[in-house]
Amino acid sequence: MEKHQYYILNVLRGMSALFVLFYHFFIFFFAYPVTSAGLLQIEPVYVAEPFYLQALKDCPINLGHLGVAFFFVMSGFLIQPTLERYPSFKAYVIHKIFRLWPTYVVCFSTGLLFVFVFCLLREMPFPYTWGHLLSCFFWVRDIFHYKLIDGSIWSLEIQVKFYLFAGIVWHLGKKNFLEKMCFLTIIMSLAAFTFSSFLVGDEYSWFYLVPLMLKTLKYFMLILLGTCIYSLYKKQISRLKAIGLCGMLLICFLSPLFYSPDFAKTLSYLLGFFTFSYLVFFPPQSVKSGKIFSPFINWVSQISYPVYVGHVLPGYVLMYLAVGYGFNIYLSIGVVLLYVFLMADLVHKKIEVLFIKKGNQIISSLA
Repeated sequence: MEKHQYYILNVLRGMSALFVLFYHFFIFFFAYPVTSAGLLQIEPVYVAEPFYLQALKDCPINLGHLGVAFFFVMSGFLIQPTLERYPSFKAYVIHKIFRLWPTYVVCFSTGLLFVFVFCLLREMPFPYTWGHLLSCFFWVRDIFHYKLIDGSIWSLEIQVKFYLFAGIVWHLGKKNFLEKMCFLTIIMSLAAFTFSSFLVGDEYSWFYLVPLMLKTLKYFMLILLGTCIYSLYKKQISRLKAIGLCGMLLICFLSPLFYSPDFAKTLSYLLGFFTFSYLVFFPPQSVKSGKIFSPFINWVSQISYPVYVGHVLPGYVLMYLAVGYGFNIYLSIGVVLLYVFLMADLVHKKIEVLFIKKGNQIISSLA
């Protein structure tokens, strides 16, 4: 992979993080007060809608899901080089654990600390049980049917499942890895859809795992589109095969298998995939030549993971406190953004980088 490829991924990663931040703090908080308050398990607070909100709600593109689409497709694009870099399944799992978990634990714990202080100030009990918290810490919240605590972690839960699935398929046989991943995902989706058609009535209420599996596999399709683009970019598959595999995945993604009434969300995912694909093969000249697109975007790209997993709970706590004490909501958002960027930079330097190095040391000692 040429170096400029990493540059365009940095641009997209940084932009994606900013899209998600903007969506959660400038759109979602105002447009969906019941859901945002539900994360903290408090009564919704209705704040005057900003002047721009209706225009963004009417826009056919959802910025938050556009950012998520980039993250998903990038995960698929980078999965094969990651598997190639870590030859054994054990080394691969160690890498993923040290890459993702310590940073997540620190950011999620910090968010919970904000919630704890929030509860003390409002003289209300801490809203989450130990089982709920443990399920979140180990990315099995959805499997055990708990509600979201942090509104951004659902996508990470899906990515973790994809990483495990990809690691198992790769280490059972590397030949035709992409084709195996695509066909297995489609077969499992068809099986889950068929099974779900029989689950009608209260006696099947515990079969929530079937629709959960369908939801997960839907996003596997989106992630695998990124893997197809990687294989085409590296000339591991022909253009005809890439079109065939991508077309098959897109048809499934848009089919009744994964019906979604949210047109804006679906369109955002499609735009994310096609924009990503175009920029991979036709990056801007400034990026292609190796120049830094923007120092700020480059910095946000470096800290994008702690930004993504550490912004929702502290942000919403501070915003609800500001509303409760009569402070200007936009001033509070400015304070929130300052906190998020400083926190993410500190966690990136002191936790993320440190544990990535530690994981690689452990992997080297196993060789």
